[in-house]
Parts: sequence; structure tokens; C-alpha cells
Amino acid sequence: MVQVEVMMDEKALHARHMLNFKLVKLSWALFFILIGGSFILESLQKIDTTQKWAILYAGSGAILLFLNLLRIIWKINISKFTTWLGAVGLLFGVAALYKLDFSIWSAAILIIGLIMLFEVLRR
Repeated sequence: MVQVEVMMDEKALHARHMLNFKLVKLSWALFFILIGGSFILESLQKIDTTQKWAILYAGSGAILLFLNLLRIIWKINISKFTTWLGAVGLLFGVAALYKLDFSIWSAAILIIGLIMLFEVLRR
């Protein structure tokens, strides 16, 4: 059986690179809006410090997962590191918001195990 590899032309490759660049810029913009908004809410005394950090963790994680979801939709290579980091941030932020007390290391180990499990099941 002969395998045929489809090569992208330079114009399509450049367009994909620019789309990824725009997605990364969008993610950074959302991240800075998240930081600014949470600090403003804290200074207006609408949320306390614990809630601010929970929102920052969960929001940052959601942004990273959203970035990789958009990359999947547009068939751009995803980053396993940012997916892992986003999952840890989201898990830790939600846990902090609901005042569940556990260490970030336990969340990281849990996410690493889940990622390894999904890799095994995917193949």
C-alpha cells in the first residue's frame, strides 16, 4: 500500500500560521481583561482576595483550553502543555472558588494521569 502525504502550499501554511498567531493574541487579550477585571472587582470590594485568585486560576485555565479548542476546530496543532496547564488552572480555580482545600500538586498529578489515560485510549 502506498502512502500519499499531502503537502500544503506556502500560502496555506502562512494563512494557518497567521490564524494561530491571531488566536494567541486573542488569548492574551482575554487574559489581560481577566486580570484587570478581577483586580478592579477586588478594589471595588465586590469580591475578596480568595475569590479574585480563584477567578484568575479558573479564567486562565478556561482561556488556555478555549485556545486549544479553537485550534482543534481549525485543524491547527494543539499544545499539550497549554492543555495540561489550562486543565490544572481550571480545576484549581473551581476548587478554590468552592473553598475545596487541596494542593496544586495533587491537581497536577491528577491531570497528568488523565492525560496519560486519554493518550492510551486514543491510540
